[in-house]
Amino acid sequence: MRTQRKFRVGTVSRFLTAASATMLTTLLVPQVSAQETPAAPANRAESDRESSDNAIVVTARKREEALSNVPVSVEVLSGSALQEANITQLIDIASVTPNFQYTYGAVQPFLFVRGFGSGNAATFEQSVGKFIDNVSYGRGQDGRIPIFDVERVELLRGPQVLTFGNSATVGALNVTSRRPGDEFEADGSLAYEFNQREINIQGGVTVPLADWASFRLGGLFQNSEKGQLYNPLKDAFEPTVRNWAFRPSLRLTPAEGLEIVLRAEKYDLLDDGNPTQVLTQPLATNRLPFDEVDNPDQRNATFDVAPFFTDEFSALKGDMYGAEINFDVLGGTLTSTTAQRNVRSDVQFGVGGPNASQPYFNALWEDYEQFSQELRFFGSYGALDVGGGLYYQEDDLDVAIIQEFQLGSYGGFSGAITTPFGRVAYLNQKAKTRSAFIDLTYRVTDAFSIAAGVRYSNIKKRAGQGIFATGIVPSLDFNTSLDDLRAQENPALNGLVNALGTLPHDFSYGTLSLRNRYWQPQVILQYDFDDDTMIYAKYVKGAKAGGFDYLYFTDTNPDAARFRPEKAQSFEAGIRGEVRSLANLTYSITGFRTTFTDLQASVLSDLRLVISNVGKARSQGFETEFAIRPAVGLRLSGSLTYLDSRILDFPRAPCGSVANFETPSGCVADLSDTPTQYASKWTGMFSADYTTPVFGGEYELGGGISVMARSKFNAGAYNDPQMVQPGYATIDAHLDLGRSDGAWTLSLFGRNLTDKRALNYAVLTAGNGTSTLGSYSRERQIGLRLGFRIP
Repeated sequence: MRTQRKFRVGTVSRFLTAASATMLTTLLVPQVSAQETPAAPANRAESDRESSDNAIVVTARKREEALSNVPVSVEVLSGSALQEANITQLIDIASVTPNFQYTYGAVQPFLFVRGFGSGNAATFEQSVGKFIDNVSYGRGQDGRIPIFDVERVELLRGPQVLTFGNSATVGALNVTSRRPGDEFEADGSLAYEFNQREINIQGGVTVPLADWASFRLGGLFQNSEKGQLYNPLKDAFEPTVRNWAFRPSLRLTPAEGLEIVLRAEKYDLLDDGNPTQVLTQPLATNRLPFDEVDNPDQRNATFDVAPFFTDEFSALKGDMYGAEINFDVLGGTLTSTTAQRNVRSDVQFGVGGPNASQPYFNALWEDYEQFSQELRFFGSYGALDVGGGLYYQEDDLDVAIIQEFQLGSYGGFSGAITTPFGRVAYLNQKAKTRSAFIDLTYRVTDAFSIAAGVRYSNIKKRAGQGIFATGIVPSLDFNTSLDDLRAQENPALNGLVNALGTLPHDFSYGTLSLRNRYWQPQVILQYDFDDDTMIYAKYVKGAKAGGFDYLYFTDTNPDAARFRPEKAQSFEAGIRGEVRSLANLTYSITGFRTTFTDLQASVLSDLRLVISNVGKARSQGFETEFAIRPAVGLRLSGSLTYLDSRILDFPRAPCGSVANFETPSGCVADLSDTPTQYASKWTGMFSADYTTPVFGGEYELGGGISVMARSKFNAGAYNDPQMVQPGYATIDAHLDLGRSDGAWTLSLFGRNLTDKRALNYAVLTAGNGTSTLGSYSRERQIGLRLGFRIP
């Protein structure tokens, strides 16, 4: 871990060499058949209302297809719909998408689909993959990256193994940004939310430079002045938000059948403060109570005083440079995607102790560089569709965490540790991923097709890792480096680190190593009854890489730091169709069953983060969706999901708060046959939108309301009764007035109108296994939004 690294000369050379070599190769290959790429649908609010839902175009299989013909359980959100809902972050998508849960946690974001995701270990690859313009954003902190100037966001449920370079065992978020068109256009929105005094400005402009060149610049600025938790120690509401990002892109079409898109992206995100708060008082009678539990809208914590002299925040800075080349050749399209990413994140938070003392402070730094190159080809030859590709990724991850303790003030802490001290853990890891896939679809008849494919992955990781003791290190900030922490190392405090169940040690780089190799097959059978109705059945087997634990060790054996790959086997069947005679009713019904083996999980046990491969787990259920247009201007839609997601085998798991109280020493839980985190049995959503011409048809008046409800779930990883969120429902609404040609729209919007604060994260309070800590979803939002489009 160190300060933000610069774009290295070697990396630049490699990036340019790969991009130019690919371009040169494609230019020299003789063109057999030029095919025009279908134009992407216009990013206009009314286009979604006026067109058939089955006409929606998606790239879930890395090629443009009608949603009605894609054998994948997928939720599609258009860029215009996201703008209208004032959504710029993944965490807000969870409020409008069934079977998808997202939370910032305490230091590590969580993404869950169908009751499964990755825990809060910084070294985990993500079970829910994130891909923006075919580039993998696979770190947990990447979930904080804002969504702006996008064409659409697709949530793909179930293992995704073929067409994504880094496979995802649970699902994938596939984000497609707006690319420059051939004509001048500008669009955007300006919104103000009254409760948190939040300004949200986003949009983009396209400028043609020549017949064969155009440029687009998209941007975002978001600033909130008032958080949802009042902190009397600061006399302020927290956390507040200040985010900005921009994305320039250049599209070149120098020859027929050749398209080059160059992109860059830069973002700077800051949450000042922390959303976590103590949820329940300690059950242990020898612990002092927490002040803020009696007031759920209050948080008592400040760390800008002795001995820490710092404060809580979450900061993320990064950039991306990419080149995408599409070339029509051999009756298909060859695509090269080259990208370099650089990311730096810092999350600092603490737990306010009894009577506003501060027994625990935590700071996590991640420094990450990633270079990736993908070559992908798709072509159609009579009844046979052929796809295949190669993927290479090289990444460098530096992680460091310091946990600082003042346990003597914690009241009854076992062991009576009165000396303030810190525990530092770090990991320096380099990884290389090489994979290849082939995807074949054969149309046996006009109605029946068989698709089969497989991806082979070869992943190597090498790392160095260590743990050492320090005193309290004051004035930690975004630029604190591992060398700064090493300068504070104090071997005399090693005994206190031992008392936490970890042994100080230093594994030099290369001491930790692993290689994972696996095949990931997929088979799909699809039958089209007619142009409007299809059924499919799918089998897929996926995996994600193992890695190294950087924090919890019971000995100094480097083998104890290694955790195994996570594997998933999934069966899915569905029907999707349209009944034109019944008010253009569109519908889909999907049934699924996914079994996980060696599921990677991390949970906090007292003061230790325990990483384990759960023996076995399962997710099964069904998902239904519909949309209907019973009258001109009126659209009704809804969904209903049943989910049975359970851990089948986890016999030696950490205990929850109640079990820790009942067994104060050496508690071990059996979480076998218990629900997984965030697994609501039932989730439902219904929305109604209506638009009608007014003032002679020159303007449109519209509005809508949506209700989302879900049954109870457990927000923690321990099946803890104190972490249960009861069933609830939220209501969103909007009222719109605008020009019929879409030139401008003025909207009054409301989200979570019933002000339901649902528990979206829960964990044991550090050093106190009988109380809980967590955070709640965002409060009621009411605001005004002005959207515009030129021309």
